Amino acid sequence: MGVQIAHGAGGVAASGHRLATEAALAVLARGGNAIDAAICGALVLTVTCPYACSLAGDMYMLLFEPGDASWSGAVSGLNATGRAPAAATLDRFPGGMPREGVQSATVPGFLAGAKDALDRYGTLSLSELLAPAIALAEGGFPIHPYFTKNIEDRRALLAKNPAASAAFLPNGEPLEAGSWFVQRDLAEILRLIARDGVETFYRGPIASRIVAASKGLGGLLAESDFAEHESLWQRPISGPFAGHTVWTMPPNSYGVTLLLQLIELERSRIGGSEPNSLEFILDGFAARKSSYAAAAKLIADPGLTEEKTRRILEMAIADSEGSILMDAPPPEAWSSSTTNIVVIDANGWAVSLIESISTPFGAGIVLEGTGIVLNNRMGGFNTDPASPNCVGPNKRPAHTLAPCIVTRDGALTMSIGTPGTVGQTCTLTQFLARVLACGETPAHAIDAARWSADFQGNLIVEDSMPEPLKSTVLAHGARTMPNGWISFGSIKLAMPVPGGFAAYADDRRSAFAGGIQEATKEAMQ
Repeated sequence: MGVQIAHGAGGVAASGHRLATEAALAVLARGGNAIDAAICGALVLTVTCPYACSLAGDMYMLLFEPGDASWSGAVSGLNATGRAPAAATLDRFPGGMPREGVQSATVPGFLAGAKDALDRYGTLSLSELLAPAIALAEGGFPIHPYFTKNIEDRRALLAKNPAASAAFLPNGEPLEAGSWFVQRDLAEILRLIARDGVETFYRGPIASRIVAASKGLGGLLAESDFAEHESLWQRPISGPFAGHTVWTMPPNSYGVTLLLQLIELERSRIGGSEPNSLEFILDGFAARKSSYAAAAKLIADPGLTEEKTRRILEMAIADSEGSILMDAPPPEAWSSSTTNIVVIDANGWAVSLIESISTPFGAGIVLEGTGIVLNNRMGGFNTDPASPNCVGPNKRPAHTLAPCIVTRDGALTMSIGTPGTVGQTCTLTQFLARVLACGETPAHAIDAARWSADFQGNLIVEDSMPEPLKSTVLAHGARTMPNGWISFGSIKLAMPVPGGFAAYADDRRSAFAGGIQEATKEAMQ
């Protein structure tokens, strides 16, 4: 393990790939703002990390807008997740939700979200911001070992689809780390979007091509599903912790579980614990279990559960001595391939953006002639008619994705996020507890051996955890998993520091942090 740290007075960024971070920093250097830079980096990630995200994926974005002498800073939230096809009725899934194949795909939300973010806050055009992604798709780049590992892990799935096999299993073998990867079909799609706008992806020739390719494989997506898609601007949810305010996204995000964990830890006076102790781990895991139980019936389409979530959260914050309302624990959320980027610009605007296609290589399908990897986000639904997260036409499924921003008295403290499936919010919780409540430095908190939950909700710890703490935790029912296992995540952090800003990247997965000294002009007018 390890932590990369970068500084810059002109802005910083950290992401899941070196080329994405460099693209974001180049935007800041030319005078773009944090929103421009984050979108540019996210577009590059769809090219360099197709196992984790694609044009057919989803995203959430939190944005911090700094205040001035007359008002405090503000946090906004963008939900760019897709809906189930109109044809996705419960009776179509008698055997449960598909977790691979063409019927596992929802309508892609990412590109609509990118456009909406730029329309509201951007200073550069989408066409300009697409240029690095186009160049990398057309000219290629060397793939990294984590890319190869994901191909190897999903080899059997990719082999089922001719286009996916041709892209990632040439000659029947996974692409080797260091091999040059070119995506000409994807480059063509990106150029069409740069020329004709996002409209062509949802209501034009690209939508037609995606739907035709999907239907040819037996998919449920229709052109009307694309044409009717819209992002949601949502008011973020927040809660107090250790003198700070922690912000995240409401349902259909699992973000509420982050806030409920922090509320429980505040009650247990976690700040009095030694971070490398049994008490710290068991208290954190207990908070994780109770928060997931409390949220069992809350994580679903925003139209069904968002307002209920806000009410329960308000009650939990107000009842400082009580305990979280318990309910039957939910089936563990199922999603394991995600990447993220955090950015702060010279004027203090900050973004935490997270994007995903659900599991590595999503549905396991590359749509012929497009180079686009299809998501398998339908696996976020269940088939229980009594559940608000039951599959249904035009519903948004539950998402483990949970971007985070932390403020204090209206000023930015940090922009942070992590991939990590069901472990995302407990990774963020233990990091925030270590730094905000226990006073550790960000670098030490990122590098420290981590605990999490497996896909059955059981306590796991990284096998690098030092003795005798590891043996003590194992005696309490935990088990070890390899360092960097999927649920332990990979934190990306950006924060103000004296003289500028700092970015941190967690080396548990592919990650890169960087900064610049100054921009060429004011990033936000």
